[in-house]
Amino acid sequence: MTILFDRDVPVSMRDGTVLRADVVRDGQAGPAPALLLRTPYLKEGAFGSVFAPFDAVARGYAVVIQDCRGTGESEGELHPFLQEVDDGYDTVEWCAAQGWCDGRVGMYGMSYMGATPWLAAIAAPPSLRAIATFMTGSDFLEGWTYEGGAFHLGFNTGWVAANLSLRVLERSGISRAEYEQREAEAMRALARLRATGSFAPLDQLPLYREVAPAPYYFDWLARPDRDEEWEAVNIAAQAHHVEVPALGVGGWYDLFAGGPPQTFNAVRERGATEAARDGQRLLMGPWNHSLPALRTIGAVDFGPEADVDLAERTLRWFDWQLFDRDPPAELGAPVRYFTMGPNFWRESDSWPPPEATPTSFFLRGGGAANGAGGDGRLEREPGGDEPPDEFLYHPLRPVPTVGGGGRVDGAFDQRRVEERQDVLVYDSAPLAEPLEVSGPLTVELHVATSAPSTDFTAKLVEVAPDGFARNLGDGIMRSRFEPGVVRAVSIDLRNTSNVLPAGSRIRLEVSSSNFPRFDRNPNTGEAPASATRFVPAHQYVHHSAAHPSRLILPVVPTV
Repeated sequence: MTILFDRDVPVSMRDGTVLRADVVRDGQAGPAPALLLRTPYLKEGAFGSVFAPFDAVARGYAVVIQDCRGTGESEGELHPFLQEVDDGYDTVEWCAAQGWCDGRVGMYGMSYMGATPWLAAIAAPPSLRAIATFMTGSDFLEGWTYEGGAFHLGFNTGWVAANLSLRVLERSGISRAEYEQREAEAMRALARLRATGSFAPLDQLPLYREVAPAPYYFDWLARPDRDEEWEAVNIAAQAHHVEVPALGVGGWYDLFAGGPPQTFNAVRERGATEAARDGQRLLMGPWNHSLPALRTIGAVDFGPEADVDLAERTLRWFDWQLFDRDPPAELGAPVRYFTMGPNFWRESDSWPPPEATPTSFFLRGGGAANGAGGDGRLEREPGGDEPPDEFLYHPLRPVPTVGGGGRVDGAFDQRRVEERQDVLVYDSAPLAEPLEVSGPLTVELHVATSAPSTDFTAKLVEVAPDGFARNLGDGIMRSRFEPGVVRAVSIDLRNTSNVLPAGSRIRLEVSSSNFPRFDRNPNTGEAPASATRFVPAHQYVHHSAAHPSRLILPVVPTV
């Protein structure tokens, strides 16, 4: 085998823009299937992402790693998401037309690099045969840029600065000294924003207007509602265009934990071909937003079973799909998921598993659920004539993010958050027997507020007998309200699979902020992105016979 490494190979798009790619292949072999990775993070830095290209070449593949439009050595301007549909199609077909390719192309990637295969797949390039994606979204409005209507502040500000805008600035022609000065200034500004939230309004943030320009960031802030452009890159909504099998890998503590299950179900139901509908595979581990997959996530070690060689598993997936080799045993079932607690893998024909039953746990109490020492309870029967719980949400004193799918993601002890009086806490009695929860998590609240617009947040927590309070899922809901009027809201806490042992308790936290994971609602009715004035809001959570607030868990019978 003779490895050939062709750098900065030009690839012309339909509009004449030239993107550049590195190609790694065996110079002594005949035409081979191509595995394509498209990245906005500089192709040199993505060389070992998911798997080492040389390992793939040794198995008979050619590997193509391309700078996305407006990044690295590629021409054009960066406009995240939408550009990857046509550019992905054109690059797949370019690969298939090269003499070193046998006409079969697979795509792979993690995070934004994992979004590019899906965005190409909805354009249905004829030569694309299969994709493998890791820790990526399904709907790039809801779940990536926003969640529950709130801006993904911690993720997006860091992602844009560290991964996108500075990389574009680096190729703008400024001197190295000026670039390093701006990079340092950008990192200081980002640290201040994350620590204090002191800059307002967000849509005038100098970091992205002057230091490291990112016009798309301001476009996202100006477009919090679904429109035609957002819908065009909503993979779940565009699933009827997808023609190829896909391996989707996600993690319970990844900020995109909802993405892989959502896409899996959408393509299985509405994919354009039988091969696509039957060829979806979902792999969900206890992981966060990182590769290679880690066994210790936050403060919890999930054991050796969580230590999975995803590089080898990905190559075996492509061996099956592109070389027609025998399917790997671990990818035989449509769904393979890791159950935390006992820390083992399970298989299912669907997600959620068919035996999971939505089970309600009703919020109860005497109107004093503030903090872990309050009287909030979770019970299987709804309350009667119970007073609502009340707290004061002040945007200038937001509840801090602790783990979950935020910037510092993973499983952490939540007790310091639960000491606050603006966090309502509802506990079940100690469990008499183990309780398995596998599937989507939802909270339905009956709430009222003094504000014309505000947020409500929720977090599911497992409380061990020793008091360690481990987060399992969280979410947020932003909406307008008629002050003082009770209305029902639903909060998506994403997905999990976890067994709560006997003696532990189910805990639900309710508040109105999770900062800096999400931006703060100013409570004024003004668009949060342009707000400069922040006022406190009196928040009420009702739990009576007329207003039965509840936590809905997908309970699986234990053997």
